[in-house]
Amino acid sequence: MDRLQIKKVWVDRKVESRPLTRQILERLGGCHVEVVDSLEGVLRAIRLASDPVGESKKNLYLTEQLSFIRPCPCSPGCVSCGYWNIDLDLNCPFDCSYCVLQSYLNYQPLTVAINRDGLERELEEFFQKKGRIPIRIGTGELADSLGLDSITSNAIFLTELFRGKEGVWLELKSKSARIQPLLEVKPPANVILSWSLNPQAVIDSEEKGTASLKERLEAAAAAFKHGYQVGFHFDPIIHYPGWKEEYSQVIVSIFKIIPAEAIAWISLGSLRFPHRLKLLARFRFPESMIYEHEFIRSPEGKYRYPRPLRLYLYEEISQIFSDYGAADKLYLCMESAEVWQAFMQKIKRGRRFIAFPFPWLS
Repeated sequence: MDRLQIKKVWVDRKVESRPLTRQILERLGGCHVEVVDSLEGVLRAIRLASDPVGESKKNLYLTEQLSFIRPCPCSPGCVSCGYWNIDLDLNCPFDCSYCVLQSYLNYQPLTVAINRDGLERELEEFFQKKGRIPIRIGTGELADSLGLDSITSNAIFLTELFRGKEGVWLELKSKSARIQPLLEVKPPANVILSWSLNPQAVIDSEEKGTASLKERLEAAAAAFKHGYQVGFHFDPIIHYPGWKEEYSQVIVSIFKIIPAEAIAWISLGSLRFPHRLKLLARFRFPESMIYEHEFIRSPEGKYRYPRPLRLYLYEEISQIFSDYGAADKLYLCMESAEVWQAFMQKIKRGRRFIAFPFPWLS
């Protein structure tokens, strides 16, 4: 089971007296706490560690944030799925060998925005401006949506904030199984609980500190039984000997406990990374073999499996979903129009190269 391990809490002086700050400190018990005037002193302490990325995941910083909502920064040359992000937390307590945050956040500690009232105001303005355009928005890009929830309760806060908002779907995406608070409220129709999935062998070797596959699927089943729609993300799909059999077993396990009609969406994406991440991950995860493969550099600068291999991965996995009547729930994450076109022709769908709005949610 995933566990939160905080060594030290740093409190921005601006939020020292906020009720949420006090609540988080009470939940953390006897953690060492230091009040600071800026992030710089925190970063200085983290940089001195032998593994600054790993150290950043043991330090918690409570602060304010100026803005929260932004469109997902889809890679140049890739087809956007129209996703939006809420950055309420930054950094993730889990430690996945392929996670781009290792090279993206520059040793940012686990960071919680205390000024949730600012997010409320920004969301109200966002809802007013969006008009009739359907929106899919989530908190799982720069953090795990449930990774810090045992101390923040942000999932319940957001669930109630989005309750009854028409044309807006909130997604809480996680590798955690800690969903009990969400099972104690009536599920809003527009809140999707989703899980990133990989075979257990990949979880064991590449996803340190996360819930097991069994725990994630049990959490998804509990969410479904309580009345939530659920989602799944196979991203990154990793190619290795025996991959097809093991991914097939994961998909079969899903449909043993959850019917296709309860699934809101399923994303597919293959392993991709900037060059800096490869160097850093080889240092931090010397036992990992996922970077020992043939990769090509795509136009936006990331390294990916060659296009024929990516298409093969997507087509094989989509065929299994088709067998369960769930092919129309699939979309590709950060893929080129050429790959989208070939993929959609293969699975014989008529939708354009855009993953949202989904016809079953319109």
